[in-house]
Amino acid sequence: MTNEPEDVFKHADMRSREECWPWLGPFGGRPDRKRPYFMAHRKRTMASRWVWIVTYGAIPEGMLVLHNCDNGDAPIGCVNPHHMYLGTSEDNTKDMTDRQRHGLTHYVVRNIRRLIDQGRTQKEIGSLYGISRETVSAIATGRVYSHLSNIERAVWPDRPRP
Repeated sequence: MTNEPEDVFKHADMRSREECWPWLGPFGGRPDRKRPYFMAHRKRTMASRWVWIVTYGAIPEGMLVLHNCDNGDAPIGCVNPHHMYLGTSEDNTKDMTDRQRHGLTHYVVRNIRRLIDQGRTQKEIGSLYGISRETVSAIATGRVYSHLSNIERAVWPDRPRP
């Protein structure tokens, strides 16, 4: 038996328009970032994408389904279509940074910048903190965390390395 896309709502605890609708179905993805997944027409994808398609129609090429609540991931996995909007990858990065949903504290960002200033490679820094080289690059170029000024960077002066 194959699910139809509209079956996605069978796994949602639908509440009022304002409340998050917790996902009751399976979660998948990285161990540190579980997201609601749903399979329809033999295609497994994030449940929020199926919810968007059923509610609003096709998702244009290159667009992501973003949440204006902070409950898109586990343990809640909000699938309320009224909490979703379309955006680009850049919109998603800016939103995560603006709302500090990226999992990196300002202390960690300052330390990453300090390591960059010391000449450590982005790949090495990414491995050290468990983040992608692309995230380190975004920090290095100021695409993210640009609200942390150079003055704030100086708060953590270089210390002698053991």
